[in-house]
Amino acid sequence: MNDSTKALHLYQPVNQNKQKHWFYHRAVNMAMTGTFLLFSAGCEKNFDIGLAHTEPQLVVEAYINTEIPEYNYVILSKSQTAENTEITSIPVKNALVKISEGSLMQNNTITWDKNATVILKETTLPDVPAGISDGIYTDPKLQTDPAQALRGIPGKYYLLEIEVDGEAYTAVTPLLYPIPIDHLSTDYHYTDKDGSSKGRVTVHFKDPDTTGNYQLFYWRHSDNQKSFGWGSLGTSKRIINSDENNNGSYMHLTNSYGFVRGDSITYYMANVPRSVYNFWDSYNKARNSSGPLSTPASLLNTINGKNVTGCFSGLAISSATIVMD
Repeated sequence: MNDSTKALHLYQPVNQNKQKHWFYHRAVNMAMTGTFLLFSAGCEKNFDIGLAHTEPQLVVEAYINTEIPEYNYVILSKSQTAENTEITSIPVKNALVKISEGSLMQNNTITWDKNATVILKETTLPDVPAGISDGIYTDPKLQTDPAQALRGIPGKYYLLEIEVDGEAYTAVTPLLYPIPIDHLSTDYHYTDKDGSSKGRVTVHFKDPDTTGNYQLFYWRHSDNQKSFGWGSLGTSKRIINSDENNNGSYMHLTNSYGFVRGDSITYYMANVPRSVYNFWDSYNKARNSSGPLSTPASLLNTINGKNVTGCFSGLAISSATIVMD
């Protein structure tokens, strides 16, 4: 069994409790955890949760990936209570946020390298307009020494530690090994209602022979070229895939999104642990509910602590680019 298989089979999420919530899905483009507001600045928050609790919940959206250092970030906010009629959440400032790298030992324990712990700070990145960066935590080296900024390494484990108002929160995620994209192809051409010529993209890859592989898909193209964050990249309501019924098969997955002819599209395929897949699968189900405060849904939580919900997502990335013909 190789290290990536060990990471997949031995990893146990810190907390898989189900948080009952009512999901607020609103079109937004602001890097502020708490609401999906849309601004021309081009920053997007992935999820917003209005929880039926008497106390506010800390909402954590955190990522560690292997390919894009500036997309290793943590967004913190406090949700509103059921008694509060405001929908927007409140960004959490002045938190202590740390990410440590670890290695899996032969006795199945993880040894953390605290000497290499990275303390994330509220910093303004070029793609994140000043004034809306509250609650977004990144590695300060992205500004001072980008080549040395936090980058995830396949086969390693990562520990997220957060301190807010005297409360401690933790989460662990493995970074698996990327599954290579064989190639992208374009097909299913059609003329849209506005008269533009469009087509769809299919991603082709070989699923590993080991069971338990899960993928999330993102893409960047002309419409989101200047936006920031995983949530701002195309997800078509977050395409996901598991190999439970097709282990070891050669896969052909076609995205339903229509790309304009001549557009350059970069696909990112993220190999993720099951806990991350389960969180975003539950997020999809919540997002597809009929609207705010309408349908109770169960969001799977990977963050350990009091009155908290969210996910620490480890993304092992492979990518490919194609021009729509």
